[in-house]
Amino acid sequence: MSLTPRNNDEPEATETAAAPAPRPKRRAAQSATSRKPKAKTPGQAVRRRVRIAEGVYKDRYGLAATVKVNGIQRELRFPPGTPLRTIRARRDELRASLRTLPTGERHTLAHDAERYLQQVGSELVSMADRRHHIGLWVQRFGHLRTLALSQHIALLNDQLHRWRETLSASACNHRRNALTNLVKVLYGRRAAADLIDLVRFAQPPPKPRWLERSHIAAVLAQLTPGSKTVVRLHLMHWTGMRPSQMGRLRPEDFRLDEPTPFVVVPRGKGGRLAAIPLVGEGLEAARDFTAIRAYGSWSCASANKALERAARKAGRPAFTVYQIRHSFATGLRRTGSDVADIQDLYGHTDPETTMIYAPPQLQKHAAAIERLERADRSPVPVARPIRLAETAGRDFESSVSR
Repeated sequence: MSLTPRNNDEPEATETAAAPAPRPKRRAAQSATSRKPKAKTPGQAVRRRVRIAEGVYKDRYGLAATVKVNGIQRELRFPPGTPLRTIRARRDELRASLRTLPTGERHTLAHDAERYLQQVGSELVSMADRRHHIGLWVQRFGHLRTLALSQHIALLNDQLHRWRETLSASACNHRRNALTNLVKVLYGRRAAADLIDLVRFAQPPPKPRWLERSHIAAVLAQLTPGSKTVVRLHLMHWTGMRPSQMGRLRPEDFRLDEPTPFVVVPRGKGGRLAAIPLVGEGLEAARDFTAIRAYGSWSCASANKALERAARKAGRPAFTVYQIRHSFATGLRRTGSDVADIQDLYGHTDPETTMIYAPPQLQKHAAAIERLERADRSPVPVARPIRLAETAGRDFESSVSR
């Protein structure tokens, strides 16, 4: 045991082992060059979302539909296996809801009917008929959502068959077309294609409705001279205009001082403008029309009653206003006009429609055969060779008729 005094400045010795020095901390982030890429599992997809249709995507959670309107983007989720038609219908509804619409029952047929009629009001010539047809659908199915009508095809077809019991095939088809056009205008062609299964009735062959123009002139002569009805019917007799077209005429539509006088009318039912020439009595009828200012809409029912009274005075069968229009086209056809010319004059998009007004005439076929017979009897012109040119020492000759 040592007796050496301890120096108080020296540290006290301990029997425990000294603690190891602390290890340096590892860097939280490694450099990009030393970082190793993670290995992907066999079932892990490289792409997070796959586009399967316009605005429709598929990922590992299911299906999604996105819509962006005026900078506002929304997304709808669907479970796997949802039909694409259902997704598109919900997507169209979402797009419509993002637009500025009045409050109330949105997207029902009753609500969309007013929007549709306001949008096409300046385009349709027969606006009253379209409003009537849409109103009939609203009475029965106004509570249904417009984009859900494709889920009620059986009910819609049942209603069309009920109308067919008392109406013609053409009238029922007009009502069908009014409904499909509403869906197409408001929600696009794809939504209207969902109504392709709506029944379309086959129309019977059209019956001839034309009359001899001399018969029409004899009845018109019995009408009250100078009345608006008589000048309107005289103008229709020489132009073939529809009553709805005549009801939309304005003073500036009559160009009577031109080298070839004409009247500007809406061509067909699409509102396009066209010119109908005014010749002879047609020009006089146009001057009478403008002189008494017979502008504005008028009733075909009242005009038909006036024609019935005039037919009794003349001792002839009665006819309707539209038979005057039909007879104008038939008269053009019988005098040699081509179907293409009549189609352009009437504004028809389908020549089959023109054939309803202007069917082939037996007399016209007979006249064509007579012209062929006269051509066969005429002497055949002698063909004489005519030298055309000399090329590389050769003469080229052609036999032509002089």
